[in-house]
Amino acid sequence: MARYFDMIGQIGHSVSVRERSGLTFRSFYFEREGNAFLNATEGATVISRKPSAHVDIVTCKCAVDVQKRVKTAFVLVTKMSEKGSSFKYSLLALRSSHRLEPCIEFKLPYQMKGKVSILQGPTVMWSHDNSVSYTSPEAEGVRKIPIQMSKCLFGELPIQKGQLFALGLSEPLLANHSPTLGYLCEGGQAFDGSLVLPHPYICITQCMRVLTADRVDDVLRCTVVAATSNQQLVLFENGTVKDTCEVPFGQAEDIQMADTGRNGCLFVVSFNQGHVCAVWKETFQMASCWSDVDSAHVDDFLGCGTEQILLIFRNNGISSGPLEKFIITDLCGISYSCGQGSEAPKASLPPQENSLLTLQALESRLQSGLIVLQELEREVRVKDRVLQQSIQVLTDVLSGRETVLSQPEQVLFMHLFNF
Repeated sequence: MARYFDMIGQIGHSVSVRERSGLTFRSFYFEREGNAFLNATEGATVISRKPSAHVDIVTCKCAVDVQKRVKTAFVLVTKMSEKGSSFKYSLLALRSSHRLEPCIEFKLPYQMKGKVSILQGPTVMWSHDNSVSYTSPEAEGVRKIPIQMSKCLFGELPIQKGQLFALGLSEPLLANHSPTLGYLCEGGQAFDGSLVLPHPYICITQCMRVLTADRVDDVLRCTVVAATSNQQLVLFENGTVKDTCEVPFGQAEDIQMADTGRNGCLFVVSFNQGHVCAVWKETFQMASCWSDVDSAHVDDFLGCGTEQILLIFRNNGISSGPLEKFIITDLCGISYSCGQGSEAPKASLPPQENSLLTLQALESRLQSGLIVLQELEREVRVKDRVLQQSIQVLTDVLSGRETVLSQPEQVLFMHLFNF
Protein backbone atom coordinates (compact mmCIF):
# COMPACT_ATOMS: atom_id res chain seq x y z
CA MET A 1 0.00 0.00 0.00
CA ALA A 2 2.92 2.34 0.70
CA ARG A 3 4.13 1.74 -2.85
CA TYR A 4 0.84 3.08 -4.21
CA PHE A 5 1.12 6.00 -1.82
CA ASP A 6 4.58 6.96 -3.07
CA MET A 7 3.50 6.79 -6.68
CA ILE A 8 0.03 8.23 -6.51
CA GLY A 9 0.62 10.81 -3.84
CA GLN A 10 2.43 12.94 -6.40
CA ILE A 11 -0.18 12.49 -9.11
CA GLY A 12 -3.67 12.64 -7.59
CA HIS A 13 -4.30 16.11 -6.23
CA SER A 14 -7.18 18.46 -5.71
CA VAL A 15 -6.62 22.12 -5.03
CA SER A 16 -9.11 24.80 -4.09
CA VAL A 17 -9.25 28.41 -2.95
CA ARG A 18 -10.06 28.73 0.75
CA GLU A 19 -11.41 32.04 2.03
CA ARG A 20 -9.94 33.73 -1.08
CA SER A 21 -6.53 33.96 0.60
CA GLY A 22 -5.10 30.42 0.67
CA LEU A 23 -5.09 26.95 -0.86
CA THR A 24 -6.02 23.56 0.49
CA PHE A 25 -4.80 20.36 -1.16
CA ARG A 26 -4.97 16.58 -0.82
CA SER A 27 -2.92 13.65 -2.02
CA PHE A 28 -4.41 10.20 -2.66
CA TYR A 29 -3.31 6.62 -3.04
CA PHE A 30 -5.29 3.77 -4.59
CA GLU A 31 -6.12 0.79 -2.44
CA ARG A 32 -6.94 -2.14 -4.71
CA GLU A 33 -8.63 -4.41 -2.16
CA GLY A 34 -11.01 -1.70 -1.09
CA ASN A 35 -11.39 -0.42 -4.68
CA ALA A 36 -11.00 3.16 -3.45
CA PHE A 37 -8.78 6.22 -3.55
CA LEU A 38 -7.99 7.04 0.05
CA ASN A 39 -6.77 10.28 1.52
CA ALA A 40 -2.99 10.11 2.03
CA THR A 41 -2.19 13.63 3.14
CA GLU A 42 -3.83 17.01 3.12
CA GLY A 43 -2.64 20.47 3.92
CA ALA A 44 -3.01 24.16 3.34
CA THR A 45 -0.82 27.10 2.44
CA VAL A 46 -1.45 30.79 2.91
CA ILE A 47 -1.09 33.00 -0.15
CA SER A 48 -1.95 36.25 1.60
CA ARG A 49 -2.63 37.04 5.24
CA LYS A 50 -4.73 40.08 4.35
CA PRO A 51 -8.45 39.26 4.72
CA SER A 52 -9.27 41.50 1.76
CA ALA A 53 -6.84 39.77 -0.61
CA HIS A 54 -8.34 38.18 -3.71
CA VAL A 55 -6.54 34.96 -4.71
CA ASP A 56 -7.38 33.09 -7.91
CA ILE A 57 -6.08 29.85 -9.44
CA VAL A 58 -4.85 30.41 -13.00
CA THR A 59 -4.03 26.81 -13.91
CA CYS A 60 -2.79 23.50 -12.43
CA LYS A 61 -0.52 21.02 -14.17
CA CYS A 62 1.92 18.18 -13.57
CA ALA A 63 5.28 18.91 -15.21
CA VAL A 64 8.86 17.66 -15.00
CA ASP A 65 11.01 19.42 -12.44
CA VAL A 66 14.31 19.38 -14.35
CA GLN A 67 16.56 19.83 -11.32
CA LYS A 68 14.90 17.09 -9.28
CA ARG A 69 14.16 14.92 -12.36
CA VAL A 70 10.67 14.06 -11.14
CA LYS A 71 7.17 14.85 -12.28
CA THR A 72 5.65 17.34 -9.86
CA ALA A 73 2.27 18.99 -9.46
CA PHE A 74 2.33 22.77 -9.92
CA VAL A 75 -0.37 25.37 -9.38
CA LEU A 76 -0.20 28.96 -10.64
CA VAL A 77 -2.08 31.49 -8.52
CA THR A 78 -2.52 35.25 -8.78
CA LYS A 79 -3.18 38.02 -6.29
CA MET A 80 -4.31 41.48 -7.38
CA SER A 81 -2.79 44.57 -5.75
CA GLU A 82 -5.01 46.74 -3.57
CA LYS A 83 -5.14 49.45 -6.25
CA GLY A 84 -5.67 46.92 -9.02
CA SER A 85 -2.68 48.26 -10.96
CA SER A 86 -0.58 45.10 -10.90
CA PHE A 87 -0.91 41.35 -10.45
CA LYS A 88 1.41 39.14 -8.45
CA TYR A 89 1.81 35.57 -9.66
CA SER A 90 3.17 32.60 -7.71
CA LEU A 91 3.97 29.14 -9.05
CA LEU A 92 3.70 26.64 -6.20
CA ALA A 93 5.13 23.12 -6.29
CA LEU A 94 3.80 20.13 -4.35
CA ARG A 95 7.04 18.61 -3.06
CA SER A 96 7.64 15.08 -1.75
CA SER A 97 7.29 16.51 1.75
CA HIS A 98 3.61 17.10 0.85
CA ARG A 99 3.91 20.83 1.16
CA LEU A 100 3.14 23.54 -1.38
CA GLU A 101 6.35 25.55 -1.76
CA PRO A 102 6.93 28.74 -3.80
CA CYS A 103 8.87 28.01 -6.96
CA ILE A 104 8.57 31.22 -9.04
CA GLU A 105 7.18 34.63 -8.16
CA PHE A 106 6.73 37.54 -10.58
CA LYS A 107 4.59 40.64 -11.19
CA LEU A 108 2.77 41.78 -14.32
CA PRO A 109 1.02 45.08 -15.14
CA TYR A 110 -1.84 43.07 -16.64
CA GLN A 111 -3.89 39.97 -15.85
CA MET A 112 -3.24 36.76 -17.77
CA LYS A 113 -6.28 36.12 -19.95
CA GLY A 114 -4.86 34.34 -22.97
CA LYS A 115 -3.30 30.90 -23.27
CA VAL A 116 -1.23 29.92 -20.19
CA SER A 117 0.84 26.74 -19.94
CA ILE A 118 3.02 25.13 -17.28
CA LEU A 119 5.79 23.19 -19.05
CA GLN A 120 8.90 21.30 -18.00
CA GLY A 121 11.46 23.19 -16.01
CA PRO A 122 9.08 24.31 -14.56
CA THR A 123 8.39 27.07 -17.07
CA VAL A 124 5.31 29.27 -17.24
CA MET A 125 4.52 30.47 -20.77
CA TRP A 126 1.67 32.75 -21.82
CA SER A 127 0.49 35.08 -24.59
CA HIS A 128 -0.76 38.67 -24.29
CA ASP A 129 -1.45 41.21 -27.06
CA ASN A 130 0.31 39.19 -29.80
CA SER A 131 3.39 38.69 -27.64
CA VAL A 132 4.67 35.56 -25.91
CA SER A 133 6.39 35.69 -22.50
CA TYR A 134 7.82 33.03 -20.24
CA THR A 135 9.60 32.65 -16.92
CA SER A 136 11.38 29.88 -15.04
CA PRO A 137 13.79 29.56 -12.09
CA GLU A 138 16.70 29.83 -14.57
CA ALA A 139 15.22 32.73 -16.53
CA GLU A 140 15.62 35.11 -13.55
CA GLY A 141 12.54 37.15 -14.31
CA VAL A 142 10.01 37.48 -17.10
CA ARG A 143 11.35 37.19 -20.65
CA LYS A 144 9.52 38.18 -23.80
CA ILE A 145 10.05 36.47 -27.15
CA PRO A 146 11.38 39.13 -29.55
CA ILE A 147 8.86 38.16 -32.25
CA GLN A 148 5.18 39.03 -32.28
CA MET A 149 2.85 36.06 -32.77
CA SER A 150 -0.88 35.48 -32.94
CA LYS A 151 -2.85 32.22 -32.59
CA CYS A 152 -0.13 30.92 -30.27
CA LEU A 153 0.46 27.31 -29.28
CA PHE A 154 3.04 26.10 -26.77
CA GLY A 155 4.79 22.74 -26.58
CA GLU A 156 7.86 20.66 -25.84
CA LEU A 157 10.20 19.04 -28.38
CA PRO A 158 11.43 15.68 -26.99
CA ILE A 159 15.00 16.28 -28.17
CA GLN A 160 17.73 15.40 -25.64
CA LYS A 161 16.77 17.47 -22.57
CA GLY A 162 13.71 18.77 -24.37
CA GLN A 163 13.18 22.21 -25.80
CA LEU A 164 10.23 24.50 -25.18
CA PHE A 165 8.75 26.32 -28.16
CA ALA A 166 6.03 28.72 -29.15
CA LEU A 167 4.22 28.34 -32.45
CA GLY A 168 2.01 30.85 -34.20
CA LEU A 169 1.45 33.31 -37.04
CA SER A 170 4.14 35.97 -37.26
CA GLU A 171 2.83 39.53 -36.87
CA PRO A 172 3.90 41.22 -39.12
CA LEU A 173 5.17 38.68 -41.64
CA LEU A 174 8.97 38.56 -41.43
CA ALA A 175 11.16 38.53 -44.53
CA ASN A 176 12.57 35.12 -45.51
CA HIS A 177 10.31 33.42 -42.94
CA SER A 178 7.28 31.18 -43.25
CA PRO A 179 3.99 32.75 -42.11
CA THR A 180 3.89 29.94 -39.55
CA LEU A 181 6.71 30.69 -37.16
CA GLY A 182 8.26 28.66 -34.36
CA TYR A 183 10.56 29.94 -31.66
CA LEU A 184 12.82 27.90 -29.35
CA CYS A 185 12.93 29.58 -25.95
CA GLU A 186 16.22 28.13 -24.66
CA GLY A 187 18.28 28.91 -27.75
CA GLY A 188 16.41 32.03 -28.83
CA GLN A 189 16.13 30.61 -32.33
CA ALA A 190 13.31 31.03 -34.84
CA PHE A 191 12.40 28.14 -37.16
CA ASP A 192 9.86 27.23 -39.84
CA GLY A 193 6.72 26.36 -37.88
CA SER A 194 5.18 24.54 -40.86
CA LEU A 195 7.56 21.68 -40.03
CA VAL A 196 5.39 21.13 -36.94
CA LEU A 197 1.92 22.16 -38.16
CA PRO A 198 0.89 23.19 -41.69
CA HIS A 199 -0.11 26.83 -42.01
CA PRO A 200 -3.90 26.20 -42.47
CA TYR A 201 -4.05 24.29 -39.17
CA ILE A 202 -2.58 27.02 -36.96
CA CYS A 203 -5.85 28.93 -36.67
CA ILE A 204 -8.01 25.86 -35.97
CA THR A 205 -5.71 23.88 -33.65
CA GLN A 206 -6.89 24.03 -30.04
CA CYS A 207 -4.20 21.89 -28.42
CA MET A 208 -1.32 19.72 -29.60
CA ARG A 209 1.30 17.22 -28.43
CA VAL A 210 4.68 16.47 -30.02
CA LEU A 211 5.21 12.70 -30.00
CA THR A 212 8.69 12.46 -31.53
CA ALA A 213 11.24 14.99 -32.71
CA ASP A 214 14.70 14.86 -34.25
CA ARG A 215 17.03 16.96 -36.35
CA VAL A 216 18.16 15.48 -39.67
CA ASP A 217 20.68 17.60 -41.63
CA ASP A 218 19.72 20.53 -39.35
CA VAL A 219 16.06 20.17 -40.39
CA LEU A 220 13.43 19.51 -37.73
CA ARG A 221 11.46 16.32 -38.26
CA CYS A 222 8.65 15.49 -35.86
CA THR A 223 5.39 13.64 -35.33
CA VAL A 224 2.53 15.66 -33.84
CA VAL A 225 -1.05 14.98 -32.81
CA ALA A 226 -3.44 17.93 -32.65
CA ALA A 227 -7.12 18.51 -31.83
CA THR A 228 -8.90 21.03 -34.04
CA SER A 229 -12.04 23.15 -33.85
CA ASN A 230 -13.47 20.95 -36.62
CA GLN A 231 -13.85 18.14 -34.05
CA GLN A 232 -10.97 16.16 -35.47
CA LEU A 233 -7.86 14.59 -34.02
CA VAL A 234 -5.15 14.92 -36.68
CA LEU A 235 -1.80 13.12 -36.90
CA PHE A 236 1.03 15.00 -38.64
CA GLU A 237 4.40 13.74 -39.82
CA ASN A 238 6.93 16.43 -40.73
CA GLY A 239 4.19 18.97 -41.27
CA THR A 240 2.03 16.70 -43.46
CA VAL A 241 -1.33 15.20 -42.51
CA LYS A 242 -0.90 11.47 -41.94
CA ASP A 243 -4.30 10.47 -40.49
CA THR A 244 -7.48 11.96 -39.04
CA CYS A 245 -10.13 10.79 -36.58
CA GLU A 246 -13.52 12.40 -35.95
CA VAL A 247 -14.09 13.12 -32.25
CA PRO A 248 -17.56 13.59 -30.72
CA PHE A 249 -16.84 16.86 -28.89
CA GLY A 250 -15.50 20.35 -29.53
CA GLN A 251 -13.31 22.77 -27.58
CA ALA A 252 -10.41 20.40 -26.86
CA GLU A 253 -8.15 21.52 -24.00
CA ASP A 254 -5.48 18.84 -23.51
CA ILE A 255 -4.01 15.70 -25.06
CA GLN A 256 -2.35 13.00 -22.95
CA MET A 257 -0.96 9.62 -23.99
CA ALA A 258 -1.41 6.35 -22.07
CA ASP A 259 0.90 3.38 -22.75
CA THR A 260 -1.14 0.26 -21.99
CA GLY A 261 1.72 -2.12 -22.84
CA ARG A 262 1.15 -4.81 -25.44
CA ASN A 263 -2.31 -3.49 -26.21
CA GLY A 264 -0.87 -0.25 -27.57
CA CYS A 265 -1.15 3.44 -26.73
CA LEU A 266 -4.17 5.68 -26.27
CA PHE A 267 -4.55 9.39 -26.86
CA VAL A 268 -6.68 10.82 -24.04
CA VAL A 269 -8.31 14.08 -25.14
CA SER A 270 -10.00 16.36 -22.59
CA PHE A 271 -12.64 18.83 -23.73
CA ASN A 272 -14.50 21.75 -22.23
CA GLN A 273 -17.81 21.00 -20.48
CA GLY A 274 -16.41 17.83 -18.86
CA HIS A 275 -16.04 15.56 -21.91
CA VAL A 276 -13.18 13.08 -22.49
CA CYS A 277 -12.48 10.65 -25.32
CA ALA A 278 -9.79 8.03 -25.97
CA VAL A 279 -8.35 7.21 -29.42
CA TRP A 280 -6.08 4.27 -30.27
CA LYS A 281 -2.70 5.51 -31.48
CA GLU A 282 -2.04 2.51 -33.75
CA THR A 283 -5.37 2.48 -35.62
CA PHE A 284 -6.31 6.13 -34.98
CA GLN A 285 -9.86 5.01 -34.21
CA MET A 286 -12.17 6.01 -31.36
CA ALA A 287 -11.85 3.72 -28.32
CA SER A 288 -14.34 5.25 -25.86
CA CYS A 289 -15.71 8.53 -24.55
CA TRP A 290 -17.16 9.86 -21.30
CA SER A 291 -19.09 12.88 -20.05
CA ASP A 292 -19.49 14.68 -16.72
CA VAL A 293 -15.74 14.30 -16.05
CA ASP A 294 -14.05 16.69 -13.65
CA SER A 295 -10.46 15.72 -14.57
CA ALA A 296 -8.53 13.03 -16.47
CA HIS A 297 -5.11 11.69 -15.47
CA VAL A 298 -2.67 9.16 -16.94
CA ASP A 299 -0.24 7.13 -14.82
CA ASP A 300 0.45 3.65 -13.47
CA PHE A 301 -2.05 3.94 -10.64
CA LEU A 302 -2.06 0.17 -10.00
CA GLY A 303 1.70 -0.31 -9.98
CA CYS A 304 1.48 -2.99 -12.69
CA GLY A 305 4.11 -1.59 -15.09
CA THR A 306 1.69 -0.13 -17.66
CA GLU A 307 -0.41 3.03 -17.63
CA GLN A 308 -4.11 3.50 -17.01
CA ILE A 309 -6.59 6.35 -17.41
CA LEU A 310 -8.03 7.81 -14.22
CA LEU A 311 -11.32 9.67 -14.70
CA ILE A 312 -12.57 11.65 -11.72
CA PHE A 313 -16.21 12.57 -12.14
CA ARG A 314 -17.88 15.68 -10.86
CA ASN A 315 -19.31 16.28 -7.38
CA ASN A 316 -16.25 14.93 -5.56
CA GLY A 317 -15.43 18.24 -3.90
CA ILE A 318 -12.63 18.73 -1.37
CA SER A 319 -14.18 16.79 1.50
CA SER A 320 -11.97 14.82 3.85
CA GLY A 321 -13.31 11.47 2.65
CA PRO A 322 -12.21 9.32 -0.30
CA LEU A 323 -13.07 10.09 -3.91
CA GLU A 324 -16.67 9.13 -4.51
CA LYS A 325 -16.85 8.86 -8.31
CA PHE A 326 -13.98 7.61 -10.46
CA ILE A 327 -12.90 5.01 -12.99
CA ILE A 328 -9.45 3.48 -13.59
CA THR A 329 -9.24 1.71 -16.95
CA ASP A 330 -6.88 0.87 -19.80
CA LEU A 331 -9.78 -0.25 -22.06
CA CYS A 332 -8.02 -3.63 -22.37
CA GLY A 333 -9.28 -5.56 -19.35
CA ILE A 334 -8.29 -3.37 -16.40
CA SER A 335 -11.27 -1.59 -14.89
CA TYR A 336 -11.91 -0.26 -11.39
CA SER A 337 -14.81 2.06 -10.66
CA CYS A 338 -16.58 3.67 -7.75
CA GLY A 339 -19.90 5.48 -7.63
CA GLN A 340 -20.72 4.64 -11.25
CA GLY A 341 -22.43 1.26 -10.95
CA SER A 342 -21.19 -1.00 -13.69
CA GLU A 343 -20.94 1.80 -16.25
CA ALA A 344 -19.48 5.27 -16.27
CA PRO A 345 -21.40 8.13 -17.88
CA LYS A 346 -20.49 7.68 -21.51
CA ALA A 347 -21.53 9.76 -24.45
CA SER A 348 -23.88 7.94 -26.76
CA LEU A 349 -22.33 6.49 -29.92
CA PRO A 350 -24.18 5.26 -33.02
CA PRO A 351 -24.81 1.49 -33.05
CA GLN A 352 -22.53 1.11 -36.05
CA GLU A 353 -19.68 2.84 -34.20
CA ASN A 354 -20.29 0.71 -31.09
CA SER A 355 -19.94 -2.43 -33.23
CA LEU A 356 -16.77 -1.06 -34.78
CA LEU A 357 -15.26 -0.35 -31.35
CA THR A 358 -16.12 -3.88 -30.21
CA LEU A 359 -14.45 -5.39 -33.28
CA GLN A 360 -11.36 -3.21 -32.75
CA ALA A 361 -11.09 -4.30 -29.12
CA LEU A 362 -11.42 -7.98 -30.12
CA GLU A 363 -8.83 -7.51 -32.86
CA SER A 364 -6.42 -5.90 -30.37
CA ARG A 365 -6.81 -8.80 -27.95
CA LEU A 366 -6.35 -11.35 -30.73
CA GLN A 367 -3.15 -9.60 -31.81
CA SER A 368 -1.87 -9.63 -28.23
CA GLY A 369 -2.71 -13.32 -27.91
CA LEU A 370 -0.94 -14.07 -31.20
CA ILE A 371 2.22 -12.32 -29.98
CA VAL A 372 2.20 -14.37 -26.77
CA LEU A 373 1.64 -17.59 -28.76
CA GLN A 374 4.55 -16.77 -31.09
CA GLU A 375 6.84 -16.17 -28.12
CA LEU A 376 5.84 -19.50 -26.59
CA GLU A 377 6.46 -21.29 -29.90
CA ARG A 378 9.96 -19.77 -30.09
CA GLU A 379 10.70 -20.95 -26.57
CA VAL A 380 9.51 -24.48 -27.41
CA ARG A 381 11.72 -24.59 -30.53
CA VAL A 382 14.76 -23.50 -28.50
CA LYS A 383 14.06 -26.13 -25.83
CA ASP A 384 13.62 -28.85 -28.49
CA ARG A 385 16.94 -27.87 -30.11
CA VAL A 386 18.76 -27.97 -26.76
CA LEU A 387 17.19 -31.35 -25.93
CA GLN A 388 18.22 -32.85 -29.28
CA GLN A 389 21.78 -31.56 -28.92
CA SER A 390 21.92 -32.94 -25.38
CA ILE A 391 20.84 -36.40 -26.56
CA GLN A 392 23.44 -36.32 -29.34
CA VAL A 393 26.22 -35.34 -26.89
CA LEU A 394 25.27 -38.14 -24.48
CA THR A 395 25.12 -40.65 -27.34
CA ASP A 396 28.59 -39.61 -28.52
CA VAL A 397 30.01 -39.88 -24.99
CA LEU A 398 28.60 -43.39 -24.50
CA SER A 399 29.89 -44.48 -27.94
CA GLY A 400 33.34 -43.02 -27.34
CA ARG A 401 33.02 -40.58 -30.18
CA GLU A 402 34.38 -37.03 -29.94
CA THR A 403 31.73 -34.34 -29.90
CA VAL A 404 32.48 -31.10 -31.75
CA LEU A 405 30.72 -28.14 -30.10
CA SER A 406 30.84 -24.44 -30.74
CA GLN A 407 32.00 -22.15 -27.93
CA PRO A 408 28.44 -21.06 -26.98
CA GLU A 409 27.32 -24.70 -26.96
CA GLN A 410 30.25 -25.67 -24.71
CA VAL A 411 29.35 -22.96 -22.21
CA LEU A 412 25.69 -24.04 -22.31
CA PHE A 413 26.39 -27.72 -21.70
CA MET A 414 28.96 -27.02 -19.00
CA HIS A 415 26.30 -25.00 -17.23
CA LEU A 416 23.59 -27.63 -17.71
CA PHE A 417 25.67 -30.64 -16.62
CA ASN A 418 28.10 -28.91 -14.20
CA PHE A 419 31.17 -30.25 -16.05
